[in-house]
Amino acid sequence: MGTVENAPLLEAIFELRWGQAPNGDYDYSPDDQSLFVGKLSALAHDEGIVFTEQLGSPPFPHSVTHRYRVSEGTWPCYQAGLGIFTVNQINDGYSSDDFKQAIRKGLEIFDKSGPDKLLKNRDSLVVILRYQDALFPADGMSVQDFVSDRLHISAALPSKFLAHDAVDNEVSSMRCQFNCATTEPKGEIVVKVSNAIIDNKPGFIAETLVVSQAASELEDLSVDSIMNWVGKAHLLQRHSFETIIDEEAYR
Repeated sequence: MGTVENAPLLEAIFELRWGQAPNGDYDYSPDDQSLFVGKLSALAHDEGIVFTEQLGSPPFPHSVTHRYRVSEGTWPCYQAGLGIFTVNQINDGYSSDDFKQAIRKGLEIFDKSGPDKLLKNRDSLVVILRYQDALFPADGMSVQDFVSDRLHISAALPSKFLAHDAVDNEVSSMRCQFNCATTEPKGEIVVKVSNAIIDNKPGFIAETLVVSQAASELEDLSVDSIMNWVGKAHLLQRHSFETIIDEEAYR
């Protein structure tokens, strides 16, 4: 979350999602469906973000179809699709200040991509700050011990269940999720932990999301108000990292 020695960060992601109604249906303007990604590309180009990659994926809601970078393979990476805009940064080159600057630049480009782009999507706009960390148990350390000792998460199957002759008494993989409401910023924080193969090695991905509905959290929906939200969300992310992940999990 700043500069951490041997940081386990896989990726930090800021997201805007919009267009989903409370009943689960999606509603997008013609601009969202046909013009948005092209306008974004032109505006990004004006800011020196000149490399555009089309993924060729169908334009499903909240599915990325285009990526924008200063040059191929560089970070941060800006992404867009139908009802989604993201700013992504991997560990290499990460600093919290630089990431926030990249988010601000992305928001300024986004808001110029249509008349009052932020305000027009206020009712359905969701703001997310997501951090993903890669963690690897020491040799011989069980899944259960790693989750409880290195991530301080208590989640276990009853010993009577594991005592059955037909069941291996050692848990081989684990996936769990915890959601807690938050007041600053208003919304929720989501903590996910799951087994994963990372660079051909068995490990865990610990993912934390701070999520807010713009209509309930951001009275003045603007680039500045969203950046204020980012600051609050980042403090929660730091709290999560420092209290959940033991240093021994990545050092």
